[in-house]
Amino acid sequence: MRRVYKLFALLLLLVLTLGAAHQYAQASLGRDRIVVLDFLALDEQGRYIDTLNIEGADMTNLSRVMSQGIAARLVQYGEFDVHSSISLSQELDQFGFAYDASAWERAGAILSSGLADQVITGSLTMLQNTAVVGVQRFELQHGQAQLVGSAMNTASRLADAPNLVDDLVTGLFPADVQVIERNIEQVFAVPGQVRLNLGQSKQISVYALDAMGRPIANPQFLFFSSDESKVSVDENGVVRGLQPGTSTITVRAISRTTRSGSPATMNVTVLPPTFGVRVGTLLTKRGDQEGFPVRIGLRLTPTIDQKGSQSTSPALTPPAEAIPTEETNPLGLISSFFGSMLTNGLMTIDLDFDPSRELFVSFSGVQRSSGGYLGTGVGYVTPLDDFEAQKGFVLRFTAGTQYRATNRMSIPVEAVVDAIFPTASAFSPTFRIGINLGLDLFP
Repeated sequence: MRRVYKLFALLLLLVLTLGAAHQYAQASLGRDRIVVLDFLALDEQGRYIDTLNIEGADMTNLSRVMSQGIAARLVQYGEFDVHSSISLSQELDQFGFAYDASAWERAGAILSSGLADQVITGSLTMLQNTAVVGVQRFELQHGQAQLVGSAMNTASRLADAPNLVDDLVTGLFPADVQVIERNIEQVFAVPGQVRLNLGQSKQISVYALDAMGRPIANPQFLFFSSDESKVSVDENGVVRGLQPGTSTITVRAISRTTRSGSPATMNVTVLPPTFGVRVGTLLTKRGDQEGFPVRIGLRLTPTIDQKGSQSTSPALTPPAEAIPTEETNPLGLISSFFGSMLTNGLMTIDLDFDPSRELFVSFSGVQRSSGGYLGTGVGYVTPLDDFEAQKGFVLRFTAGTQYRATNRMSIPVEAVVDAIFPTASAFSPTFRIGINLGLDLFP
């Protein structure tokens, strides 16, 4: 029975080992293999130093500490398959590099042998009391080792050189390979203001920068809309106009370890159609007239930009009598109400007429969305062929939907109900129902 248990335990250990090896192989698949070599030492004349034969172990230890620090950062980054001089000691010993073999020669031999896709090495030099540290990155291009990245920095003391690892690694790779996480200092959204036609979508561009103005590689952006009923924004930064009006988009950037302190903001204004034409017919007959009359119409939607209130210098002496403010002035309330309707594109002017028969004018407050619109308004109708015929005031109710043809054009289909109240007592109120097909143009 013991032998069975031992055999089972051995098989289980073998399965776990194979599974771990398989997972490691899968994790390494598709990742560049990088070998980080011990740093070379140079004297003040730029000659290579055999660190194993000099007195004192500071240079030898620092050579390995610098390579291990860079390897550790690359491992934390998680995008490379990293090997060091220690993990490949046997393979590197076979090359038999002399102590004065240059970094270029070492990188070329390792790359040509297929041990790595990239080789990183560096040099240490003491100039008086200053330690100068340089690092280079090589790749194999057209069969030759090519220098594809380099960085250099100084430390006031030899013992401070390991603190330079992060700066050296940052300069060693291009900006889009962010091995060392940098803090996000600024977020920019381009453009700063956007004007969208109703139902239109637009991709906004956002950039995250560090303290030196360099772009942060692969940050994640979070988008928020101050009024989602008017403007929506998805996780990719695509804004869409849902209703006429204005909304503020706020953008924050986050990375693996940091997030932006101050967000970027942009104003999005959604515009309704400014001009439209209609062609339709009445579903109700007009008096004794045979057939259903055809109507032609125009739609005008004025939209104006809101202007900021102008500030005036304070009066040094109180006025003789109180001036009514906008809150207490009825005319101010009315003008503010109609001003907001014009600004947001809620007010639409309807001009409908039957050729040489009848003219109809109305002012409608219209609630629009990307899917359709509803409107109520008041107007006046007058005949053109017989001025003694029925004329009067009208209450209009409109319901419509539209097909978005382009960013600047839509094709609406609408139903219209008119309640006519004649000005002459000889006529009684009547109702009309019509259907229109048209074309709306956006700015």
